[in-house]
Amino acid sequence: MTFDDGVLKIYKVINIAETGMKPKYALKLKSKHYFGFETVGISRYYTALQENVQVSDVVHIWEDRKITSMDICILEDGLQYKCAFVQHVMDDGLKITRITLERLKEDYGIF
Repeated sequence: MTFDDGVLKIYKVINIAETGMKPKYALKLKSKHYFGFETVGISRYYTALQENVQVSDVVHIWEDRKITSMDICILEDGLQYKCAFVQHVMDDGLKITRITLERLKEDYGIF
């Protein structure tokens, strides 16, 4: 298992609007991680489609249990992805977090 495909950033979605105003959302950095890409398997792809999720990529990082499906991931290409499915698993005796990424239709601003 390698983590040599680059560095990804995990962001939390926050409301930056003033009190009483219409919500305005932006991203706040939570953490940075070295990552590796995984193959998107046929069963994972079609299972996601049944749930109306369009899987873009699957990545793995060293375990970080603070990451949730409410977070946003930005890869080195600058594109924003929803962390559609987050799994904390053991792989070859190593604790990792596997994140299924879904490309966002509209990008957030960064706070």
